[in-house]
Amino acid sequence: MKQNFLMILTGKRPLIDVWFYVQGNYRYKLYYSKYKWLLRRHIREQIKFRIQRMKPECYEQGSCIICGCETTKLQMANKVCDGACYPPMLKAGSWEHFKSRMRETTAMKLTYLAQNYHVTNK
Repeated sequence: MKQNFLMILTGKRPLIDVWFYVQGNYRYKLYYSKYKWLLRRHIREQIKFRIQRMKPECYEQGSCIICGCETTKLQMANKVCDGACYPPMLKAGSWEHFKSRMRETTAMKLTYLAQNYHVTNK
């Protein structure tokens, strides 16, 4: 912690990282409490999505294997992991658009698989 503080003071780490630290810790405490409902729905959904999508090694270790960030709390902040463990946090409208595109893509993949399954198994 002291080392991170010194990095901010010397300009080696941006000041915005302090905000992301506070934001991530705040959301972490709410997400794993009975007050989870206080987080906006699109934030809760994206946290769940990020947890599911991050590299298993990073999740198990508790920090990114590439950049060393503390993934368990940083994944709940708006900041993106430098190691590309999870996607950026989106605003509500963008998140809804992303989900609809994911559903369309999934439906197309399932249709394609079903069609090819019948063709190859005749």
